[in-house]
Amino acid sequence: MDYNSIHQMLNYFRATYKVVDEDWQKSAQEVGITQSEQHMIWIIYFEKKVSMSQIAKVGLWDLSTVMQVIKRLKTKGLVQTIKDENDLRISYVMLTPAGEEKRKETSEFSYRFSEYIMDYLNHNEEQRKRLEGAFLFVKDFCKHYHGHDFVQWVERTSNSSKISEDEQ
Repeated sequence: MDYNSIHQMLNYFRATYKVVDEDWQKSAQEVGITQSEQHMIWIIYFEKKVSMSQIAKVGLWDLSTVMQVIKRLKTKGLVQTIKDENDLRISYVMLTPAGEEKRKETSEFSYRFSEYIMDYLNHNEEQRKRLEGAFLFVKDFCKHYHGHDFVQWVERTSNSSKISEDEQ
């Protein structure tokens, strides 16, 4: 791959991320939380009861960042923490009813990236195959840099039956 191709790919990835990031920030702001808080709420939702180290692992944060954000979420009444009965050094995080309500609110937001993909898939079989190839590349990239466990978590939670059809 030559320099021009890498230049194009880097800039296209960044431009794509800007659309995703702007929508994610806007959806969080509309319900009075930050993007990181929203991401953690969804991780906790999928796991029901999760350790801070697991949140850090699948959220791609440092543990200190997770601890700071969880503290803010507790102050807002959106999560609660409980100590592990066998190892008091481990704390688990769970959503409160208010946290579950906040999660539902964020699921109602319209994301341009999702809309574009759904529209793209409806055009023709060639575009569907092209998107599937790009998806496999991104999945392999994530597996290379973030590990097999990360990819397994994404797949497990995306296949979760917890999200009702009206939230998709």
